[in-house]
Amino acid sequence: MRRAPLWIFLLALAIGSTAFGQQIAVAGEKLYCAGGGHQDGTSGVVLIEDGKIVDIVEGNKIPVGYQRFAAAYVTPGLIDTKNATGISGEYNIPADQDQDEETDPNTADVRAFDSFNPSERLVEYINSYGITTIQVAPGLANPVAGQAAIFKTRGPNSQLMTAEEMVVKPVSAVVFDLGEFPKQVYGRRNKPPATRMMTAEIIRKALVDAQTYQKKWDEWNKSDKKDSTKQPARDLKLESVAHVLSGEAQAIFNAYRKDDIATALRLAKEFQLKPVISSATEGYLIRDALKSSQASVLAGPTLQRIDSLETMNATLENAALLVDAGIPLALMTGYESYVPKTRVLLFEAGVAAANGLGFERALRAATIDGARILGIADRVGSLEKGKDADVVLYDGDPFEYTSHVTTVLVNGKITYQTSWACGASPCMKIAAVSRHSLQPATGLLNGRRFFAAF
Repeated sequence: MRRAPLWIFLLALAIGSTAFGQQIAVAGEKLYCAGGGHQDGTSGVVLIEDGKIVDIVEGNKIPVGYQRFAAAYVTPGLIDTKNATGISGEYNIPADQDQDEETDPNTADVRAFDSFNPSERLVEYINSYGITTIQVAPGLANPVAGQAAIFKTRGPNSQLMTAEEMVVKPVSAVVFDLGEFPKQVYGRRNKPPATRMMTAEIIRKALVDAQTYQKKWDEWNKSDKKDSTKQPARDLKLESVAHVLSGEAQAIFNAYRKDDIATALRLAKEFQLKPVISSATEGYLIRDALKSSQASVLAGPTLQRIDSLETMNATLENAALLVDAGIPLALMTGYESYVPKTRVLLFEAGVAAANGLGFERALRAATIDGARILGIADRVGSLEKGKDADVVLYDGDPFEYTSHVTTVLVNGKITYQTSWACGASPCMKIAAVSRHSLQPATGLLNGRRFFAAF
């Protein structure tokens, strides 16, 4: 019988040693917690047990019995607040493109959760750059696009995980798309919407119909007898939009141009919604209206291409200008129609930092501010006692292009590590996932598939 190579057994040992009840200490020369009592930028240690943060210790003293990791910089796991990773795949062919159901302008009933592919290698790819949480949203084609979901990018035995094991919120928001894309998809078929005004009408009608639907259910639920013969019929589209009206799900309006953002704010005011504006390429041109509406912004990629009327006024300073105006803001990478399909939030944040946002505000926009906007700050976004142990280690300033992510932990488990991550420190090393190629070697470990680089 052929014997398995030694490195397979070493990998199994490494994975197993971090999988069950492990106590981990992550020491940073510059620790940025983005919350809590620790002074960001000073040395500190994050103590982890059973996937949760149990304490933050000042200085660099490691308690006895903890497995030690050390790095120049340590931050919370990064949060990409809106992208299509996992439902839009790396091959860019129909077989792995599930972000847009281009059969109906109103697809409020579809869920990104039902398209999410846990084994999509782009999920693993962005994890290697420190992105540990993502809000995955339907694409840009439909005025009422469908329901977004929030996932962790990785966990133990990641190639065997299901969407249920990775999900944080199966339904986090309903996405409404404004601007050019719905017009392009349906206008060329001589179907509505062919104009911006019809796009707004489709969204408005969906909201009005959902109000009527919810009223019927409220009246039936308040009735004494609850006569089953008079019970309203379920409608999944209307039910989904009704969750937005009740506040159970967020309303995300994707808009690039100033006039489209204004339409989103108009619709939100009409239906008493607290809107979240995504992309917002020209957000800096409508700052006063955004501020007075109490909208939050998921700022689109800093390095967005200027390739249409919608993006011709893009600026590297958009995020900084919006934050300067006091508008709640987080960063997103969005959907790309070309390979490699997804931008890297770490790079986008670095460019935003260099163009007015600054280091600490850029880090917050990629961590705790995103967690707060998404309503998941009780679990992620900062390094604080009781939160999920999503931690990223770097060999230098995270926003410097020459720096590297050396180790990523999700829920206290190693999901990525470079071969030089530990340096001279006594800590565990596991086979690293290559982030420089989307063609890593594959193999079988006890009948289970894994990815490794050599």
